Amino acid sequence: MNPLKIRSLYESRAKQSNGRLRFVSEMRQGLGLCDANGNEHKDLAGNRLLKDRRWLPEQLSLQELAEGIIGPSWRSLFSPDNNALSKYLSARSVMENRFGGDPRALLENTGVPIDPTSFLNINAFSSVVGGLIEVKILEAFQNPALIADRLAPATPTKLNGQKIIGVNRIGDLAKERKPGEPHPRGQFNERWVQTPETAEFALAVEVTKEAVFFDLTGQILQNAALVGEEIAYRKELRVIDAFIGVTNTFNYGGTAYNTYVTSRTQGYLNDHSNPLNDWTAIQATMLLAQRQQDPQTAKRILVNIDTVVVNPAKVATAALILSATQTERRTGSGSPAQTASNPLNVSVSPGAPYTGLAQMTSPLIEQRCTASDGLNLAQANADEYWWAFEKGKFMQYMQNYPLSVSQAAPNTYEMLDRGIVAAYFANERGVPAIISPWHVVRNKN
Repeated sequence: MNPLKIRSLYESRAKQSNGRLRFVSEMRQGLGLCDANGNEHKDLAGNRLLKDRRWLPEQLSLQELAEGIIGPSWRSLFSPDNNALSKYLSARSVMENRFGGDPRALLENTGVPIDPTSFLNINAFSSVVGGLIEVKILEAFQNPALIADRLAPATPTKLNGQKIIGVNRIGDLAKERKPGEPHPRGQFNERWVQTPETAEFALAVEVTKEAVFFDLTGQILQNAALVGEEIAYRKELRVIDAFIGVTNTFNYGGTAYNTYVTSRTQGYLNDHSNPLNDWTAIQATMLLAQRQQDPQTAKRILVNIDTVVVNPAKVATAALILSATQTERRTGSGSPAQTASNPLNVSVSPGAPYTGLAQMTSPLIEQRCTASDGLNLAQANADEYWWAFEKGKFMQYMQNYPLSVSQAAPNTYEMLDRGIVAAYFANERGVPAIISPWHVVRNKN
């Protein structure tokens, strides 16, 4: 995608109906932001995805885009000593206010008191640059080293804190019914979980005239990546704090409880001494999980532990236990000497006693375990902490809106004063919420 190819594609599209909008969509599609119809790629929770990418942001420069879309006049337009850009910013501000940010108006409407072609070209340029910035923000936000989305899957919500139906059972009311007898009636108790209020985290990237004129593409893309990284980092810490028990937001039936307790509270006991040395530690955790009780009926809750989270010091130990290809157990009362009456018994079985468990870790978990404003543990104690839980049941991320990137409506005075061509804002709003501590076990030395 050199300037000649960009210019050729742009000019061919500009001659068509809604051509500039189509050009922007094609550029965004090539970056993996949308499909051929301009529809953004999203998962079931509404989170943005990058798919079917034909090129990377680093393969395009601000100068090449400006030359290909705006034309030969781009250099004088973006020259730091030229105020020609002011009238375009003023016109865009008018159009933003008149049409509410409709991209079709910005890319197709010519009802402005300046050269309409140049006006539309500049808007197309800033829209494509916005695509480059979106990609870098999303790439950093979706860093595979981050585990927040796996600890607390996103649940879309339009409420700022809400009541969710809690663990509840009818009770042991089912019984044999004789002919002609009425059916036993079962009534659900009013049990609910109150989630915390959500919070918004946001950062912005600004593109100046100098950035375009001197082609500071790398700097702009680096700043965009840092925006995504910082928002993701903040979300990661919030989720980890809720997961390991730094913050306790579990509210059941209007009463606040700690996430982890060492004596049975509301039917759950999920914190115990259980160092991760061999497969028997997994067994002890599984047994504790299977003995969780419904708070109203004392009936056991069916818990299916599927994920183990360890601190970095126990990564190899956990892998050896969970991924073993053979398990050998030796027993005998005559050790070290073995006799006929006290033989050494050796039993060998293929594989590990517990299979199918996902394993996760993060250096940020260790950080929050040892931090003074975290669990405040000594390093040796933090190393021994590990968790086992059922994904999607224990906690969720109550998400008002996923990470989104939008171009700010220009303010003529502010943008002229600082020489800003365009500003792109990244926002994310949600909160990690403990839904069911019955579905997690915390282990320690």
